[in-house]
Amino acid sequence: MKARIAGLAVVLTLVALGPARAAEPVAYITEIQRTGPGEVEVKPAGERDWRPSRPLLALRPGDQVRAQGAARAVVLFHGGGTKAVTPEGPPLTIEAPAASGGVTAQLRALTEGVGRFLLGKQDPPQYRRLATRSVTLPPVIVAPRNTRLLGGDPVFEWEGSSRARYTLRVVGPGGVVWERSELPRAPLAYPATAPRLAPGVRYAWELEVRGHAVQRAEFELLPDAEAQRVRAALAALAGAPGYSSGTLALMRAVVLFDAELYDEARRRLEAAAAAAPKDPTPPLMLGYVWERVGLGAKAAEAFDRAKTLAR
Repeated sequence: MKARIAGLAVVLTLVALGPARAAEPVAYITEIQRTGPGEVEVKPAGERDWRPSRPLLALRPGDQVRAQGAARAVVLFHGGGTKAVTPEGPPLTIEAPAASGGVTAQLRALTEGVGRFLLGKQDPPQYRRLATRSVTLPPVIVAPRNTRLLGGDPVFEWEGSSRARYTLRVVGPGGVVWERSELPRAPLAYPATAPRLAPGVRYAWELEVRGHAVQRAEFELLPDAEAQRVRAALAALAGAPGYSSGTLALMRAVVLFDAELYDEARRRLEAAAAAAPKDPTPPLMLGYVWERVGLGAKAAEAFDRAKTLAR
């Protein structure tokens, strides 16, 4: 009987505490920038203590965000629009979304889709990078790798010995489509003189070098109708007023990720990381891309980079 009463007390306590954190997220931190010593902090609703923020953090009504020192942040709202948090201003209190006349239905839908994606990315996987002393590491296919492509010819990228010479072939449902041998380790664009690749067809490309097993990865050109929808979404983001470049880069990456266009998402995020080298958000998103295409070592490196920048 005492055990039942104790159990009931625990349940009632959880129910009483639940509503304070049960509200759905209405915003996310999409940029954390530092030009010197400083911190972006969050105080959850109903709590007294401030805590360091982290990239892509979900925010609920009543949460507060502040920036101190040489730090700033950008908050993206589900209903559309962003707000910058700077040391010069007061803490930003997150409010429930209200209808915004300045946001188009398409942009609002895109923002809500980004929010749903970010909600599932609150706890980055924990990777441990494995050190190795081997000098005969096998080549690794980098791109395109288990991805769809938005259009145009693929650019093949791989890692391996700079002294080796490689054979590369593209294989379709009917067999070998194109092959090239004695290649140096360098990105190689599928040539315009090669047979055309058809949208919606699953292809594979193989990488062969002496002394190692053949490496193989698949890719597919996005069918025309899907490609048009993705381009329309990207165009809507390109013309979005009031959004910072870093947040727009994140939103574009999410659109591409959702469409399984991992190679294009990776390229966009690498450009975003180069443009904002102290923001942990692009490397964090890159980690998810590398994870999805099956490159755990690169995912671990990206997650470690994001964690270091977030400190």
